[in-house]
Amino acid sequence: MLSSIHRKVSALVHSTSTSSSTGQPVHARSLSNTNWDISIIFKGAKDLPRGDLLSSDPFLEAYLGPPEDKTSLSFVTGVEWATLNPKWDATWSLLNVTDGMELQIQIKDKNKMMVDTDLGHASLRLGANLEGTQEHCIDIWKSDTRRQGQLIIETTAFRSHGASAALAKPSTKGPARYSRHTSYAAGVLTKDKKMEFYTYRIRLYHLSDIFGSDSRFYQGWNRAYEASQRIFADTLDGLNIRNALHSQHALLYRHGRSTIYGSVATASEIGELLHGDRLRKEPDTDLRTVVFTYSIIPKGMYFSETGTAFFQDFMSKHAMHANRATEVLYAGEFRLYRDERHNNDWTLLIDNNSGTYAPNKDELHKVQQVFQLNFPDLVVRAVDREDPYLKDLVEATKKAEAAQASRQSQPMALFGASVGSSEEEVLASHSAANHRCDLK
Repeated sequence: MLSSIHRKVSALVHSTSTSSSTGQPVHARSLSNTNWDISIIFKGAKDLPRGDLLSSDPFLEAYLGPPEDKTSLSFVTGVEWATLNPKWDATWSLLNVTDGMELQIQIKDKNKMMVDTDLGHASLRLGANLEGTQEHCIDIWKSDTRRQGQLIIETTAFRSHGASAALAKPSTKGPARYSRHTSYAAGVLTKDKKMEFYTYRIRLYHLSDIFGSDSRFYQGWNRAYEASQRIFADTLDGLNIRNALHSQHALLYRHGRSTIYGSVATASEIGELLHGDRLRKEPDTDLRTVVFTYSIIPKGMYFSETGTAFFQDFMSKHAMHANRATEVLYAGEFRLYRDERHNNDWTLLIDNNSGTYAPNKDELHKVQQVFQLNFPDLVVRAVDREDPYLKDLVEATKKAEAAQASRQSQPMALFGASVGSSEEEVLASHSAANHRCDLK
């Protein structure tokens, strides 16, 4: 698995100049060097300062490079609620790290609806000083002159070699961290299911490597689409709609005690995350008819299940997932299923079906590369919205959704609007109940 990841990272992310005897692209320099591959386990912390009156809800951010630099590699743990002694046990694996590079660490207190509070910072020098496996107890600095608390980290470091040493710069093999957020108010009420709705965020790596860091070359909003024109119009109506989308994003991606954190590195782990509960309850479900709407922005991939059911369809709009961004790296829909025609492997069928952003189909290969880098054993098919196979699946999905809709009732209103209201009416009714907020 490790060598497979190294080969993919080397071939897909970084430019090359020569080829090895195995046919794998490598750089002209030696395949063994003075750089390091380092596995870091952020075990936890102790004696943290209080972020509020009684306690803290701490999480950790780590950066290989300046935190303000969008291209710096970064890592975020989950939140541990109401404790000054959190246990994260979160692993981050780095490749080809230059000897002496500094890992910058920030400890923060999660505030559900406000800006997170800084609890302190720490740092760790990476390289030869970490050779082998070591445990570190690092002071956390509340300010330049005040220490409060300690950070507990375990590292395992060894010399970069082979394809890892051939990388042009420090990189990572993840794993990709995720958070799953639960909203009961936005769920679909059926006879045999609880009212709940899940949104997901996955911090995909290599986004800046593949898509670049200049937003001028991202996928802008679709100026030929009437709904997009209303959303992004420089008018009071447009501002209200964007404020409503921002409020919905904040609500659906809110962190709380029901939020689940973890990491995914393999296709089977993704399958368990998205379909595990479903398959245990309904093992005969045709997963090809389960559709997710996604938006990829520099902070990661945001998505949820979508469908004809009103609540799900409304909550799954691309602009909401992208937090009203005027441009995205990519957007569309995807399906994750086991493909009988391909050794029953987990297969991601991902497309560009977004009216809001209308992503260029010629950029689909970039989406495929990102997922191949993050999940080497996942079969990835990136197809245009007009692909014949996808169209057949869309028709099958409509039939499955129609059958499900006939078993569901939708007697509720969303944000004060009736079920029969148009999306624009729902947005308007919601925005009327919210204060304006500055565009970002």
